[in-house]
Amino acid sequence: MPHQPRRFTLAVFVCIVGVYCPSVQSETLSAPPSASAPGVAAEVINRTNIERTHNRRAALRANARLMRAAQLQADQMAQARHMAHVLAHARYPRTQDRIAATKYRWYTVGENVAFGQANAAKVVDSWMHSRGHRMNILNADFTEMGVGYAVDRTGVPYYVQVFGRPRS
Repeated sequence: MPHQPRRFTLAVFVCIVGVYCPSVQSETLSAPPSASAPGVAAEVINRTNIERTHNRRAALRANARLMRAAQLQADQMAQARHMAHVLAHARYPRTQDRIAATKYRWYTVGENVAFGQANAAKVVDSWMHSRGHRMNILNADFTEMGVGYAVDRTGVPYYVQVFGRPRS
């Protein structure tokens, strides 16, 4: 079997709430008390696939390993109360570390992160209005995804999407 190159896509954006990320508004900074991680994750997947089909892309399959990788980062961000693709002092600092921890065998992966949006609709809308995040959502190379959702101790929600195409 010929060796296939592995590709990694990372959308990196600095968000200063209410200043730089126009889709993150100060009134959206606390999660609804009834939001459950599995329910929010399912809604993000559904809304992401609606955006993909509206843009003539195939829907993404939820993958349990990618779901775990996304949840690891959502939990780490909520614990650190900091949104970032890389959390230097976390157990799994980089996206590749989280993917490796779940044993997902990948050809290409990507990640979107966000915080502060009140619900799944608002976070997907925010990502779709950000060039790099939108590119990940609509990337035809991706066939699977996982979503993580966590809330910090002050009620601020954190969201993570991990996209992938498994190695064949």
